[in-house]
Amino acid sequence: MIVNLIVIALILLVGFHYSRKRNKDSDFNRKRYIKTICFILILQSGLRNVAVGTDTYNYFLSFEETKTMSWDRVWQVVIDYYKYNLGKDPGFTVLEKVVSSVFGEYQLFLFGIAILFFSALGRFIYKNTHQLSEAMVAFVIYSVLFYSFFSITGHRQTIATAGTLFAFEFLKKRKLFYFLLIILIASTIHKTCLVFIPLYFISYLRKPNYYFWIVIALFPVLLLISNSIALYIFSLTNSYEEYQHMEELRPVTFVCLMLLVSIMALIRYKRIIKLNSESTFYYFALMIGIVFLSLVFAIHGYMRIVQYFSIFIMLIIPLILRSFGSSSKKIERLAYFYTIAILLFFFLKSNMDMQYRFFWQEMRLQEVYL
Repeated sequence: MIVNLIVIALILLVGFHYSRKRNKDSDFNRKRYIKTICFILILQSGLRNVAVGTDTYNYFLSFEETKTMSWDRVWQVVIDYYKYNLGKDPGFTVLEKVVSSVFGEYQLFLFGIAILFFSALGRFIYKNTHQLSEAMVAFVIYSVLFYSFFSITGHRQTIATAGTLFAFEFLKKRKLFYFLLIILIASTIHKTCLVFIPLYFISYLRKPNYYFWIVIALFPVLLLISNSIALYIFSLTNSYEEYQHMEELRPVTFVCLMLLVSIMALIRYKRIIKLNSESTFYYFALMIGIVFLSLVFAIHGYMRIVQYFSIFIMLIIPLILRSFGSSSKKIERLAYFYTIAILLFFFLKSNMDMQYRFFWQEMRLQEVYL
């Protein structure tokens, strides 16, 4: 936890540093700030011990196993998947083999994933914010809500999410071919990213606030029937079987947060659209996320689907805060202050037991491996 607190402190301190420079909130300062923070986040993710995060050690074992596989066996894995529907996500096996053949070190693989993901995230934030303060809040939100998955746990979905973030810019420009190409390539790493495709077509609709309000109003109904829907989808895909009956992992706090943010964004809709006309895309993304969010109480593994869309709160929350600036700069500053304070409170509350060690330090494996 201490390392992540230091990173959050750096996010704020470096942000204040760049905001004090001439032409504060200029495009140049914002770009330099985003690059600096992404570099710090790459180091944090890439330098971690294999015992950090729930799945990192499993991926280490997979990497070492793939290293010893012949290329003939690797291609057989690909053939088995596409011809006989055996195994899963063969693109990741190919990627592991390429990296292990060229570098051979798992730690460099971690760095490669971190560079890919934070390049995508940094570009995502840069392209979709206009002020340095927005980028600061976005990075704090990331460190509080998404760090424990993308930075220290997932490999396959972290890579796939990087693909969706890169593809999002082609979605905004209505370049369907490039959008689909990136998503389809990413789906070989983690097939769940295919759920991002409907966003392209849904975002053609006008006035997303109307549809979003309907989804919010129907959310209690979706919860009531979520068990049937989630289990039906599970029966078709056989996905996330290991998450089926884990009551203790139900993300009640996250669900409440997503609903609260969505309602606030809808209340401030007109002002937010004036601040950023492209924010209609964020509304549609969050709307889809809320639909999938109704399934997580039935099978918490659907949080992995929600992740592709919930990450847009990194963009919508700063816009909600900025929307108060038209009334009073003092109110806007207070909104920023209390938002960051609440985020830090949630982080401290839920991450007291989280441990982090660098790869050169000793660290005990988590109980699941013992």
